[in-house]
Amino acid sequence: MQKIGITLANLTGWKNYSKYRFLLHLLVWLLYTFVYASLYALFYESTTLQKALLQYSLTAWIDVAAAYFTVYYLIPKFLLQKKYWWFFILFIVFAIVLIFLQRSMLIFVTYPYLYPDHEAPESFFRFNFVYSFFNIYVMPAMFASVKLFEYWYVNQTKNQELQKQKLESELKFLKSQIHPHFLFNTLNNLYALTLDKSEEAPEVVVKLSGLLSYMLYECNAPRVLLEKEITLLQDYLALEKIRYRNELKIDFDVQGRVNGKLIAPLLLIPFVENGFKHGLSKQIQNPWINITVDVEDYSLIFKVENNKPVTESIDDTGYTEGIGLKNVRRRLDLIYGNRYELEVLNDKGVFSIKLQLELGSENGKGMK
Repeated sequence: MQKIGITLANLTGWKNYSKYRFLLHLLVWLLYTFVYASLYALFYESTTLQKALLQYSLTAWIDVAAAYFTVYYLIPKFLLQKKYWWFFILFIVFAIVLIFLQRSMLIFVTYPYLYPDHEAPESFFRFNFVYSFFNIYVMPAMFASVKLFEYWYVNQTKNQELQKQKLESELKFLKSQIHPHFLFNTLNNLYALTLDKSEEAPEVVVKLSGLLSYMLYECNAPRVLLEKEITLLQDYLALEKIRYRNELKIDFDVQGRVNGKLIAPLLLIPFVENGFKHGLSKQIQNPWINITVDVEDYSLIFKVENNKPVTESIDDTGYTEGIGLKNVRRRLDLIYGNRYELEVLNDKGVFSIKLQLELGSENGKGMK
């Protein structure tokens, strides 16, 4: 088992726990001794509170030994390492040793010096073993329960933190793949224009510069403004329209109030890219694409529909997805879990997607 690098004190923010650990433990054992001595004096008229306190003070070290040996040695070295037989054997052996030590203190110290008027037990070995066991291990059992809970809580927290770091790393990797993929497609557009010595090439460079600036410097946050993502889509469509020499028919419709709404960055554009890469790029005549952004309260419905070659064979298992669409599916799973719906339809001559999810907002409403 991996060594635990954090403690309950770290998690609860008690920075001075180690400094006061000894005093805290001492206070607990003093309280434990006082409570037991008080109960003993209350139920046995043959003793007084002073004698009971002295009696339990003389044997308290046995309970302390049982607690700390179990908690700081047996549990981490054997129980947590799943060496159950060794834990059981050593626990029983040590318990027997402590029981006989307690028996020795009772016969050779307690009776002769504290209760000289009472007759000591006739036999050293005639006693209730179970009673003696529970007499010693009540406090160690509570101590061990607290410590086991701490081990469990720390491990749970550590595992959650590791899982969170793993998911964050995967998200960063997936988002980093979007950048070169998007850049590759746009550079291809620019390359085609420069070959034709088109006057529109400078405009492409300006728009591309703006797109890259947005992706490099504004997409590092977990959420970005929806209106900026919409602007990104509009600039991308403008670049594609230049490449298609204005033969591309674009219907881009934004409905509802988008201001102040937040969404995961670069989440929408892969769907549009996918339409061009796997559909429109293969269409020679009359290419078209319809995009709708519909916001109602904090719910987003995003639709992309485009035509594709009618003669292209339809795969019964679904549309062949590019790396952009596969990545965005994975990102949706990681960011939104089961709080989104994605429908992909591949009809003859038409491909469409419909994404529905909950948006966040700058005022803290909606999805966190």
